[in-house]
Amino acid sequence: MNIKKLKIYTLLIHCFIVIGAGHGIGIMGIFDVIGIIQIPEMLKNGIEFDFNGGFEDRLSLVIISSILGKLILIISLFLKNTRTKNLTGLFGLILLWISVYLLSSGNWNYDSLYEIAFWTSTPFLISSMFLIFYIIKNISQNKMNIKLTD
Repeated sequence: MNIKKLKIYTLLIHCFIVIGAGHGIGIMGIFDVIGIIQIPEMLKNGIEFDFNGGFEDRLSLVIISSILGKLILIISLFLKNTRTKNLTGLFGLILLWISVYLLSSGNWNYDSLYEIAFWTSTPFLISSMFLIFYIIKNISQNKMNIKLTD
């Protein structure tokens, strides 16, 4: 499996996670574009985060972790050093997982928004686990090559 294609596929799948906001729904990709435009305002006003807060209270942190994770994963596509490429890919995935966790961790009995976000993020979670497997496999193969050449 080509890791570069799997990274792109994982990025695209993450863009289609459904997010409920206000009286409607949207997909993560739209929220990312809006978030890029709104980052200066968010940083100016400050980012408030509370684990006990509602779904809408978490959206600013979700958007920031999603944007950063995607940017880092995109940067890893263009790096030449294999070790740096693998580590940045892992770091980008961790940030994307944090965004999914923040979207889906809440009282499912109280509000179905958490459940919708979780079920629509399932393809991303599966794809990202395959990506993690191939990155770790790549890291272990590179360690074996280094030991053999020493």
